[in-house]
Amino acid sequence: MHGAPYWQATPYTIPIGIGAALFVALGAYLFRRRTERRLVPGATLGALLLFASGLWMGTYALELSLTDFSTKVLLNQLGYFGIAPLPLLWFAYVMRHAGVKLESRVAWAALGSVPVAVVALVLTNSWHGLIWTDLWLDADHGYVVLVNEHGVAFAGFIVYAYALILLGCATLGRTLLRSDGIYRKQTLALLGGGLVPTVGGVVYVAGLSPVPGLNIPVLAFSVASGAVAWSVFRHRLFTLVPVAWESAVESMHDAALVLDGDGRVIDVNPAGEQFLSLPLSDAYGRSVVRVLPAEIVDALDGVPQSDAETETTVPTDDGERALLVETTPLGDEANMTGTLVLLRDVTERVERERRLERQNERLDEFASVVSHDLRNPLTVARGYLELAAETGDEEYFERIEDAHDRMENIIEDLLTLAREGETLTDVTPVALRTVAQEAWDGTVVGDAALDVRADQTIAADRGRLRQLFENLFRNAVEHGSTGNQTTSGDAVEHGSEDDDALTVAVGALDGGFYVEDDGPGIPESERADVFERGYTTHENGTGFGLPIVKTIADAHGWSVSLGESDAGGARFEFTGVETDPEPANAEQSTSD
Repeated sequence: MHGAPYWQATPYTIPIGIGAALFVALGAYLFRRRTERRLVPGATLGALLLFASGLWMGTYALELSLTDFSTKVLLNQLGYFGIAPLPLLWFAYVMRHAGVKLESRVAWAALGSVPVAVVALVLTNSWHGLIWTDLWLDADHGYVVLVNEHGVAFAGFIVYAYALILLGCATLGRTLLRSDGIYRKQTLALLGGGLVPTVGGVVYVAGLSPVPGLNIPVLAFSVASGAVAWSVFRHRLFTLVPVAWESAVESMHDAALVLDGDGRVIDVNPAGEQFLSLPLSDAYGRSVVRVLPAEIVDALDGVPQSDAETETTVPTDDGERALLVETTPLGDEANMTGTLVLLRDVTERVERERRLERQNERLDEFASVVSHDLRNPLTVARGYLELAAETGDEEYFERIEDAHDRMENIIEDLLTLAREGETLTDVTPVALRTVAQEAWDGTVVGDAALDVRADQTIAADRGRLRQLFENLFRNAVEHGSTGNQTTSGDAVEHGSEDDDALTVAVGALDGGFYVEDDGPGIPESERADVFERGYTTHENGTGFGLPIVKTIADAHGWSVSLGESDAGGARFEFTGVETDPEPANAEQSTSD
């Protein structure tokens, strides 16, 4: 039996061979799934564990099937490439599964050096006999088996291996007491897959095998392979996320991510892929800091340890979106295995809340105007009406008419503010000269004059643009000269006593236009306040005129700034305006 090898049949070859093929197939399945969903970073360890088991079982199945002594010895040696790292791979995966961290690289290096040393001793055993002191063939049971007389190095390896196995089993037992659901079933599968071969190993080392030389642990692995295979597919062993993920989480409109205890990405549903900065296959096992936008990472505040809700905004291809970031720990407080992160798009809700807030603010303003600003001219009109009824003096009727005009202006301002936030649906090319002239003709301007220096066409809502000019013109006239003031107005009055005629100019800018006057201007200390609603220094002002100007500019997407004209008056500049390169059309009229 030491000559040419030939094949033999044994009752153990087929079950061991099937177990080996099953373990290798499961390992290949896990490696293939690395580019798909639902695979945790620890699955690589799981795949290596299965490959090592399959290699050991496969070489032993071949060893049983051949009778040549030298071939059996060679296969026995090759089997140690699976045997030697198996305890360490199993222990490392159990620690990962249980969430126990062994941070010391020195400790891992020391543990990893043992399998390397064992393989080296196996390959050089003929020089020192530390693994086997003797090897021979036994054919007493109708087939030839290789019998090993083990040496001191093998005994040391057995101590090392069982220390890791028993420590891992104790860790799994502790985890089992604290887990439930799918995680409990996965833990049971791991514990069973570790205990069955362990018992077989004890029988083998103690010399209690019914067939001398027969490797009982390998037979035990062939039995455990079926249970492990069942748990991989039924209980998602080597993965964290239950089967329900496919039917529930993946169909969600909300983005869902699963993180492990170190904040690394374990799984992402289709809705969550849009937030990843890396391809999905590259995102697995990486920290959220590397794969998610900074805004979401800031909202997570590191590795979440408790239930939390935070709102944030992130830029997307569709514009800025508001997100509600919800975190839910997986597992209990003593054994937190990861975190579920839900990203809900709440942009529409936030916009509704903002619109409602703005509407409430306008309602407050309207209530203030109705209760105060409208009451004043109404009281004045009622008082002069009583005097007119008593005396018949026509002067009182003129005062009544002025009070009515004042109320009409206030109501017009309120209606303009009520339209704030409405979408501009009638943006067309309009001539600045024409609209400015129309606005001027519709404003009480006294002796003031308009100078339009712009032959420019812009894209605007004609009606809203006219309102913008009317408010600017009225503001300029009312604070530009006390002699030209009317009883209605929103201007900031600066008390000029100069009755010289005021000039208001409209001119073109690069990407915009300006409106300026040669009045006393607006002090720099007040320029930051004039666009605030309700701010006015005019005794009859509502404080709505310039806020209306800014509202109309914002609705068009323009920017407005306030400065000083060359003559020392107020200068309003509007930029970000879409201009038409074609010359202004013939409808433009000359200024007065």
